[in-house]
Amino acid sequence: MKAETSFPIPSQAQASQQGLARSRAAMLGLEEAFDDIPGITASMLIAFGNSGIRTTEDLAACATDDLLGWTERRGDKVTMHPGILGDMGVSRTQCDRIILQARVRAGWIEDTALGA
Repeated sequence: MKAETSFPIPSQAQASQQGLARSRAAMLGLEEAFDDIPGITASMLIAFGNSGIRTTEDLAACATDDLLGWTERRGDKVTMHPGILGDMGVSRTQCDRIILQARVRAGWIEDTALGA
């Protein structure tokens, strides 16, 4: 005898698809809004999480040098400071775009300001 239910029971495949649909950012303990920022990859999300950047406001507060890295010169001594994404081969322009999109999502600037 088969029992009737008033609600659908998802198959194992459907349950698996629902799990895959879960936000990449949320799986890493980051704010889901990261998934809406163009140009952010899974490896970037891991780097952000490892660096303590967990919200779009954290990312919006970054300078391009924070992501890309910078060089400091004192006399004859040159010190390279790696950025959060410095070993990923991203450009300064890509970092700028990511930060600006984070600032839009954080409500710091209007999306229309990016088109100017």
